[in-house]
Formats: sequence, structure tokens, C-alpha cells
Amino acid sequence: MKKRALISVWDKTGIVEFSKALVERNYEILSTGGTKALLEKNGIGVKSVSDLTGFGSIMDGRVKTLHPKIFGGILADRSRENHIEDLAKINSGEIDLVVVNLYPFVEEAVKKKLPLDKAIEFIDIGGPSMLRASAKNHQSVIPICDPKDYQSFINELDENKELSIDIRKKYAMKVFALTTNYDSQISTYISSMSAEDELLDNINISVEKDNVLRYGENPHQKAAFYRDPKSEKSWSKLQGKELSFNNYTDIESAISIVNDFDDISCSIIKHANPCGFAIGGDTLEAFNKAVSSDPVSYFGGIIGFNRKVEAKLASKLIEPFLECIVAPDFDEESLEIFKKKKNLRLIKTHDNFKLSKVMIKNALGGFLVQDRDEINFNIGNSEVVTKKQPSTKDLEALSLGWKLVKYVKSNAIVFANENQILSVGAGQMSRVDSVKNAIRKISETGLSLDGAVMASDAFFPFPDCIEIAAKAGISSVIQPGGSIKDSEVIAVADELNLSMVLTKARHFYH
Repeated sequence: MKKRALISVWDKTGIVEFSKALVERNYEILSTGGTKALLEKNGIGVKSVSDLTGFGSIMDGRVKTLHPKIFGGILADRSRENHIEDLAKINSGEIDLVVVNLYPFVEEAVKKKLPLDKAIEFIDIGGPSMLRASAKNHQSVIPICDPKDYQSFINELDENKELSIDIRKKYAMKVFALTTNYDSQISTYISSMSAEDELLDNINISVEKDNVLRYGENPHQKAAFYRDPKSEKSWSKLQGKELSFNNYTDIESAISIVNDFDDISCSIIKHANPCGFAIGGDTLEAFNKAVSSDPVSYFGGIIGFNRKVEAKLASKLIEPFLECIVAPDFDEESLEIFKKKKNLRLIKTHDNFKLSKVMIKNALGGFLVQDRDEINFNIGNSEVVTKKQPSTKDLEALSLGWKLVKYVKSNAIVFANENQILSVGAGQMSRVDSVKNAIRKISETGLSLDGAVMASDAFFPFPDCIEIAAKAGISSVIQPGGSIKDSEVIAVADELNLSMVLTKARHFYH
């Protein structure tokens, strides 16, 4: 007895060969539209869906397969006698195989940025419906939604004649993953057109596995990198070992920091914190100054630049052990130099590089979602709360320090001048310990805090941090304010002849 396959595909890759293989294995083929025309052109006998249903395509093709004779044939449970009787009543028959892939909504609508009235024409209705129906009834019907599965299906059919329930489940799971992802892409696109600037009531995250990692934060943890399939990849790895779990997050910090600056800049990230940053006349000067911030910790770090890496810089970068270098470009001579360090990872960001507008973290069995910390802050419009006014040089340093402190783990303290980080205090349970640690590191690097500024990611609960930093030589402070002891903190700054700027916004980073 012949089995029946319903075939309706947008992506016609391999469909002619697959259909021929099905015919050779005693399948009758039902089809419609462009798929039917292609198969007939290649000499494959096809029965039209409209011949079975008695209805042609209507509404500009929106309704072709949505009919009881089609869905009855797909959904009929072969183990239930009444289902078979119902099929006979409507003069239909069983459908054993459904081969469908969907209108390419992402490629045709999202990537081409079609307006909604045009985009909806690429929302597939019949395709997902037939796939879901066949996946639901996978004990009787096999759904195939991916051209990559054609040959494996033929191999399994030749080997086993009847596919096992485990294999059928795999096909079904693939369908439900596809349709979930498809609907999510549509939902996200429509939501993105909303004029409301607020977090959505429902969030659908549609991502695909891009790379399996060797392990997560620790070797006993499994990990993979997933990427949004509807957007073009915004970076490339040019050479080096596979990226680790921790590399991904550190690379994001490294490039995010330098992209906050128009001047030629270099950032150095180590264990999720910036241990060096500097502005320079060229990339080599910026790198050397950034290293001077912490010439010990930069070993094994992630280095970021906002300009092309050229040969002179590359020759310097291969001297120490570094994990990764990320930049908008690398010239050919530098790439040849980097080949001497074959394990060194080189990451090139593309012109379309941008970060997600929201950040997601799991907690307590759920997910925390927030806007990315991208508040616009103009140091010239900040509130000076002390008697002493910051100088032009102070304002430049305060602006630099404030940009950098949001990338430091709380409690965060950054000492800086107008062109580099001088020291960082991070991850302490008390703010005063962060200040003390940052000052201690200054004594080790040989840099000076004379005339430097201090940036704090949150308010000072007590004046002690101000007193300690002033003793070390700073001239100005930038902080959010908001403590019940603000007046006391400001009074101490006045006593010590410091200038202080309040931002009225904090930069916690956990």
C-alpha cells in the first residue's frame, strides 16, 4: 500500500532529489504552488492538494492547505477506529509524511526592515499548522522541517522500514522548537515597533546555539554561546583558541569601554574588571599607558582598542601573555605578526556591532530583566556641591572616571586623571576598603594621585573615603549622592579643599 507525503516548502534545497527518493520507495506525493510546479518540471508525479480538497488557493494564497481533508489526514490517530471512520466520511485519506519549511520571516521581513503591513505577508500560517499537527500525531505521521534531514530520513527508512518512536520524537521536538522560535521572532519584531519605551509584559527570547564551549565559568560546568538568529553576526574571530565562557563577557566589557570614547583608547580587562585604561596619541601610547595602571594584573588580560591595530602595536602585544585582543580592524602586517602567537585570540568587531538594549540574569528560578546602563551624562551640566569649583582638567578627569566606574564591580572606586585610570578598587563589601585597596595599588605601580580625581559608583555613606583619598592627593570627587550623610560628606570635602560633583545617578555593577 502506498504511503502519502505532503510536501510544501519555501526553501527548495534538495527537494527534487528527496521527492524522487520517496517515489522510489512507494510514496504518493501531494503538493501545491511553486513546490508542485518544480516537482512536475523534474518529471515527478504529483497530486494537487486542490484535487483532494476540491478547493483551489484563495485570498492571494493565504488559504491553500487549511482544510479538514488535509488536517484530518494528518491528525488521524491510526489506532482509533473512529478516526479512520471519520476520514472515510469526508472522503480523505491518511497522510504519513509532512515535509514543510516556512516562509523566511527573518530574512525577508526583519533583516530587510519591512514595515508591518508588508512584513505580515511573510508570516506563515498553513506551514506551522501542518507541522504542529504532524508533530502532535508523530506516532502516526513524520514531520520534516529541515532539508538537512532529508538524507537521514531516507537512510532510516531503508534500514528500518518503520521508524522507531524515539526517532519520531526527535522529528517532533525539532518541529516544536522551530515553530516556537518562529512565533517568537514575529512577536519580537512586532513588539520592536511599539512606541512605548518600557519593558514588555511578555518576553520571548529566540536564540540559536552558535558555539559549544569547552566549559562554563569552571571546568565542571557545561556551557554554550547562543546568538540571535535574526541579526547579522557583529564580530569575527580571526585567529586563536576557542573563546571561553569568561572571554565572552570580558570581551564585551573591553570593547564597550573604548567605544564610550571618541579619542584613541585602550582598555584592559581582567576577571570582569578594568585593570587599565588610557587615551593616547596613537594606539601604542594608549596601550603602554593602560598597562602602567596595573603592570601586574594585565598579564593574561583582554585588550580592547577603538582603532585599527597596526604592525608597530602588534609587535608590542605579542611580548606578554594575553588572552584576547578586540578591535574594529587589524591590518595585514599585524595579522602576520600575531601568527607567532597562534593561541592568541583576535576579535574583529563589524560596523554593525552593538549590544542588546536589555540585560537578562537568572535568579530565584526566574529572570531579571533591565535596560542597559546607557544614561547620557554631560559633565558640564553636573551639580557642583562644594565651594571649590573643578578645573577644566578636573572635569575631563571626572568625566573619564565616571565612564569607567560603571564597568567596575561594586563597591567601585576609580582613581583617574584626564587620560587614564590610575588605580581601581573593586568588589569589596565596604566602600572604604575599595578606596584603601586602590591607594595601596598606587604605591605599587609608582603612579601618583596628586591632582587626580576619585569616581564612586554609588554614594559615600560616611566621609571616611573622602578623608583617605584627600590624604593620598586627589583634588576632586564624582559620585551620585543620595546618602543621608551627603551634607556631612560635602562639608568634609570643603574642609579638605576638594571639589565634588554629584551625578544623581549610580552605576552599580554586580
